[in-house]
Amino acid sequence: MSKNQYLFDRRIFCYLFFGLLFCFPDQAVLADTTRALEKGHVLPNSRLVGIGGAQVHLDDLKGRMKILSIVPQLNTPVCDEQTHRFSEQNGGLDKELEIVTLSTNTFDDQAHFADKAGIHNVTFLSDAPEYDFGKTTGLLLSTHSILSRTVVVADNDNVIRYIEHVPMSQLPNFENAYEVARKLLGHQ
Repeated sequence: MSKNQYLFDRRIFCYLFFGLLFCFPDQAVLADTTRALEKGHVLPNSRLVGIGGAQVHLDDLKGRMKILSIVPQLNTPVCDEQTHRFSEQNGGLDKELEIVTLSTNTFDDQAHFADKAGIHNVTFLSDAPEYDFGKTTGLLLSTHSILSRTVVVADNDNVIRYIEHVPMSQLPNFENAYEVARKLLGHQ
């Protein structure tokens, strides 16, 4: 594929993707966000793909507090900004807990994004190609094979202490997530 054809195909994808976002600005129309992710419940164990294609389970994240930043698709403006802000504007929380960006981008695409963006303090996990996390949690927008934008703060035992389902074209309330994380860490 030539570079011009690649750029044309990528541009068409972006037009279609963003066109769909404007048709369905509130992902609740498409996702069943009430199934498995609720405050006080344990994150359902799901299979994900980590660095180099390694299989990772959500249970592997036990033992450390975490913020899960669930984005529909990296390399789109809102998802990119959400990922950068959790990486760069977390007030030092990345030193005390794990920040995870979860999307349906392949692990190779995530690694390329992280390298290009210079993000090294976030764990990237892919739900592609099986979408086990999205199906298990009800966050999969199956008509588009993307996840519904959501932020979760979970404790050492993977118990959800904070959850925000965010409309597709909006950013989450970062400060609310940080405040819950700081309280769980014992900061006043």
